[in-house]
Amino acid sequence: MDTVPLSSPLLTELIALRAHTRHLGWLSEREHCPEQYERLAHTVLQDLLDGWLAQTVGTGRLEDLIQPLAHTRRQAPSARRGSPMAQSQPHLTIGEFT
Repeated sequence: MDTVPLSSPLLTELIALRAHTRHLGWLSEREHCPEQYERLAHTVLQDLLDGWLAQTVGTGRLEDLIQPLAHTRRQAPSARRGSPMAQSQPHLTIGEFT
């Protein structure tokens, strides 16, 4: 398997995406805008799928990306406790990026 340094532009973008999306569950409990959320989430998912298709030479599926990984299972937002910052601590390790 090829390894890519964490300073890779592709992985940097994915890390930034994760940093910007990790509070969505918490915020969604406080704000209600389902139509706009759906429209914007659709475009984000399409961007992720386009990248995944390029990574898998056209064989990847969106389902590949949304299947929970055994070591990163997360609680439903309503089951979380504490501040949003405490809740959003990264569940991924650097090893998962290499």
